[in-house]
Amino acid sequence: MVQDSANKSHLNDNKSRFFKWWPLLLGPATMVWVYTAKAIGKVDFVSRQANENAALFLVGISVIGFCAAAIKYRQEFLFFMLALCFAFFCREWHFAGTSNGIYVALAILAAWAVKRKDKISVFVDGCPVQVWAWTAFSCYLLSQLIARRVFRYVYLPSEKDMHIFLEESVETMGHIAMIVTCIVSWIRAVRLASSQETLSDFSQKKLSA
Repeated sequence: MVQDSANKSHLNDNKSRFFKWWPLLLGPATMVWVYTAKAIGKVDFVSRQANENAALFLVGISVIGFCAAAIKYRQEFLFFMLALCFAFFCREWHFAGTSNGIYVALAILAAWAVKRKDKISVFVDGCPVQVWAWTAFSCYLLSQLIARRVFRYVYLPSEKDMHIFLEESVETMGHIAMIVTCIVSWIRAVRLASSQETLSDFSQKKLSA
């Protein structure tokens, strides 16, 4: 009986974990969509041109959203994400210097994340922000692995012909996941601000009493 209860609890934990982290499947799911689009003759929807046309607009939404949130709520994670999205925006703009500049920007941001890990993690740990931020990062990482043609070594079907479609589409999914990250970050910031105000009111009432 005890063993059955333990197994059931373990199963429930696995289900809970899956439902929490399912967005991580969006990158691979986008790859499946690209192959499906190719099979049904809708390749224009996953072409480089279509994805590049959408990229600047999508990343621009994140830049504006994180900028407004950072100014209003002054959380370090929001400033970090603003800097990251702005770096991506410049890269998508494709002006001189951005090809190499993005790597410099990412190195600086990585150092920032390591040095200020505690401040940043306070905002994201245990909430949807963490899930969606990792989803965006995983999509960007997957797109770069595709761009470097890593999957030719695992015999991905028609990899030579499909890798550009796959790279661009997965990167676009990363941009979409970043917008969702921005939305859930706003919700998180509002809740934190509300809880801080409630704590402040409680402290003042306690002192006045």
